[in-house]
Amino acid sequence: SDKSMEEKTPGVTSRSLLSFEASEVDDESVSRRVLSITDLTRLLNEQVRTLEETQESLQNSYPGRQPAKLISVAEASICVLCCHSMDVCAAYFSSLQYIEEMLENQLVAAIGKRVTSDDFGQFIKYHNANILDPAPRPFCHAIRRPEHYPEGILSIENSDEKIEPIETHVREVQGLPALRVPLNAATTIELTGSTYLHGWLNHRFRDASTAFQLIGRARQFSSFMLVVGTMGGGNRMQPKDAIILQNKDEIKIPLLLNEIPTAKEFKDAIESLSPEQQRFAKAYRSMQLEGSVLGIVVIQIKPQLENLLGLPHDALTKEIQLTQDLMELFVEYQVPSDLLSYDGENSEATTKEKVENVKGNVQSVLNAIKDCKTKQLESQVMATDMAIEKHLHGKPKLSNDCLERNARPGSSHFRHSFRHSVKIAPLIAPRKKERMRMMDVCDLVGSHNSTPKAKKQEISDDALEISNDALDWLGSNEAVDDFDNDLPLELGSCMMEKTSAKQSKLRDDASPEKSEETPVPPKGKAAVPFGSTSEDTVDFTAIPKFLDKAIEKYDKDSALRSTTIKTSDRWSRCHQESLLSKPETTVLNSNDIKSEKDKAFDLLDALSRSGSLPIAYSDLHVIVCVTHCFEKMVMETVIEDNINPIEKLEMSTLLVASTIHGVPAQNLVADSNDRARLVSSFPALLEAAQSPAT
Repeated sequence: SDKSMEEKTPGVTSRSLLSFEASEVDDESVSRRVLSITDLTRLLNEQVRTLEETQESLQNSYPGRQPAKLISVAEASICVLCCHSMDVCAAYFSSLQYIEEMLENQLVAAIGKRVTSDDFGQFIKYHNANILDPAPRPFCHAIRRPEHYPEGILSIENSDEKIEPIETHVREVQGLPALRVPLNAATTIELTGSTYLHGWLNHRFRDASTAFQLIGRARQFSSFMLVVGTMGGGNRMQPKDAIILQNKDEIKIPLLLNEIPTAKEFKDAIESLSPEQQRFAKAYRSMQLEGSVLGIVVIQIKPQLENLLGLPHDALTKEIQLTQDLMELFVEYQVPSDLLSYDGENSEATTKEKVENVKGNVQSVLNAIKDCKTKQLESQVMATDMAIEKHLHGKPKLSNDCLERNARPGSSHFRHSFRHSVKIAPLIAPRKKERMRMMDVCDLVGSHNSTPKAKKQEISDDALEISNDALDWLGSNEAVDDFDNDLPLELGSCMMEKTSAKQSKLRDDASPEKSEETPVPPKGKAAVPFGSTSEDTVDFTAIPKFLDKAIEKYDKDSALRSTTIKTSDRWSRCHQESLLSKPETTVLNSNDIKSEKDKAFDLLDALSRSGSLPIAYSDLHVIVCVTHCFEKMVMETVIEDNINPIEKLEMSTLLVASTIHGVPAQNLVADSNDRARLVSSFPALLEAAQSPAT
């Protein structure tokens, strides 16, 4: 056994290895702590000597090689050497662990704390702001027109306890042709607003699991539209999701980051594949890189409504109720804009006169919708009365002979039919008087002193009168608690339909609210010309490919990975129904997201007049994401791998910033001392004459 083997060979164990413990000595004897070459040689010779002695003892204790013996000298020697090797490896591991722990303690003592991934992220923000010009900026943008109060805010933030926006290298791209966004096979809208290109350098360590979310917040009495998709070639964007935000709405869209293998990893993986398989893999990777460009479009609704309806600039700034009515007509009823736009003949009309003209057109359409609702309500009331009459008489045929036979005092069919029909009336009658009248009807049904015709006529009149009163009363909130489980299905359905119609009518008659804010009129905006054919264009789908080649050339560690950004299918929305109600947070699933997208596309179709009217007040944010991956935690990367993560991220930052801004990397360094230091660290990147154009 191992125990007997150790007893027979006491010379070769972990205790046979020489161990040295550092003792407290003065500074003069520090140099004597380190073993010299002579001492190391003596130590190794001593190890060899003890192994030879152990080998001799094994030959005396175990027999030689014999086929009939299970354990011989050879097996015993192999076992001893394996145990000795395990002891050497354990001692080596313990020595390294001791050294690393000592270095970590020294580093923590020098810094004052153990650095985490969050601490490192804060330092990188501070560091980039000092050495780069222009420095990365937080992705938090106000949605506004020039010299106007913001309509809302758009940002990308982390979802940790300390919520902060991400920082990106941003560049405004000017002189681009209109962005084309297809809504369906027949309609493609054109956006001629501003375009911003963002480079997002994300970094993660082994212990980091940061989640990010796209957040849009609208202010009170403000509205805008958010469209998210992927960029395509030829100044096109494929929309994936869209939503309308207004009146203090807040939407949180989780972002899913998927890292693509580096170019070196990709080449190593397909090296052994056939030519056909390699071409397939390359084509798919090309599609992945092109599809990794995220596009976010923000569209302001009020200025586009003014352009659509032929109103002067800033005409709808204070028309809150008119704006709400217009959005409802476009989204809920798909009313053509020609029915609402300014149709006056006076070209010199004032802004107020034009707004009043549009208000009149809107009111005409609302009145037509209201009349249609009224007719539907009247027809529904008539159908409800007929259903009640049919139920009260118990048969679809209401002939006098049939009523006389069934209305005899001794007829059980008469008593059962009428009592079952009118027993709900005392429960739904709104006033005590009506309840008493219904009780009288019930008593009349069971009486034997009246003629059948009199009973029939009196009950029919009372039932009809009470049914109308009950239907009117169902429009109030008092009826909710007075329903009975025995309410006939057909009658209850008719009553509930009338209730819904009356509530809808009350909403249509609500008085408009006015805002007390008085926004400052703008001086105007120089929009990007529609249909521009400028040669200074940027193919956004080519940026990931160019960046991938730069990473392959300069990143020898294969730590930078191109990253695709997708939106999740579960959103969170905070909505306030009215000014006096509290905000409520709801979760939107895939069906809700599709419904919001359909509403937004209906409004976009109306605002663009089915693609014939360009949208000038829009902002396009194009985001290219790259992730720098560290295999270990911050302290382990510094101590165990002897890697400075700051220097690694400096090179990655310069690569991304140079690609986004289209200038050489050395021109992005603000200070000459930092430039000299970086040139010595990354000569291949910073000594280049110029960077290829984006």
